[in-house]
Amino acid sequence: MKRSLIVATAAVYAAMYVVLAVAFIPISYGVVNFRVANVLTGLIPLLGWPAVIGQALGVFIANQPALGDPLGPIDLINVIPSFLFAWVLWKLRRRSVFLGLTLYSVALGVSVSLSLSYAFNLPFLVEVPQVTVGIFLATAVLGYILYKAVGRPGILQRRFGNQ
Repeated sequence: MKRSLIVATAAVYAAMYVVLAVAFIPISYGVVNFRVANVLTGLIPLLGWPAVIGQALGVFIANQPALGDPLGPIDLINVIPSFLFAWVLWKLRRRSVFLGLTLYSVALGVSVSLSLSYAFNLPFLVEVPQVTVGIFLATAVLGYILYKAVGRPGILQRRFGNQ
């Protein structure tokens, strides 16, 4: 894949992620944490490395306090598990995309719950299940539906290959 196509794909992915996160601010942040932007994770197995980068960049930008993230700078720590588990999802693409999406959801559920617990002095063990459910629904359930819908015609595989 050409470098310019990789950069462009990562940038477009990140931009879509940020727009979706900010457009749905009331449910994108906090305890509800049904971040519509996480549906895009279903594209990671199809787009490959550019989407992994785009996911991490999108989370980094969307988690800026200036864009409305109520947690402040502490939420930027969630870029690390976003990147790591987007990469895990990409690596698991041939075995089980749903497993990769589920692992991403659980990792982010724990990470975001830690951030919420620290920032707002909320009980961590109470936060984990409720935060993880919202992330799981957006990421694993809707993300998997997007993966199946886009992956079925094979359009992206022909265009981008299966890096």
